[in-house]
Amino acid sequence: MDKLSESGIITDNGQLRLPMERLNAFFAANKGKRVVVRFEAAEPGSTELQLAYYYNYIVPTVSAALYEQGTRMRERAVDEWLVEQYPGEKDERILGFGDDVKQARQMDKRQMFDFLDWLKQYAAENLYVYIEDPRTL
Repeated sequence: MDKLSESGIITDNGQLRLPMERLNAFFAANKGKRVVVRFEAAEPGSTELQLAYYYNYIVPTVSAALYEQGTRMRERAVDEWLVEQYPGEKDERILGFGDDVKQARQMDKRQMFDFLDWLKQYAAENLYVYIEDPRTL
């Protein structure tokens, strides 16, 4: 694995907390390679944080899990596939468009929260992937 996406939190003391066991495993698997690091910060509970977490952590993580199971999909296809799997509300009529949502970025904040909540269990059961509880975002 040559890519890793993680989510963390900056404490009140200004310290970055990340899941070090996954980071250390990644480092051990990529000894001698160079890394590029990108940080994004968003307000807790914001739609911006939901979308950043979904597109920068969940989608790449699910894409890697699917790859390990023998399915190759680009990240856009993973996004659309996850939304398609979601049994909850995906109707944009609420938003005034009248079509089904095809990508997560089309969901409103409440729909996205429900989607992430469902995805937490779905990913654990079907892909062996950890998704953080959306209430902590």
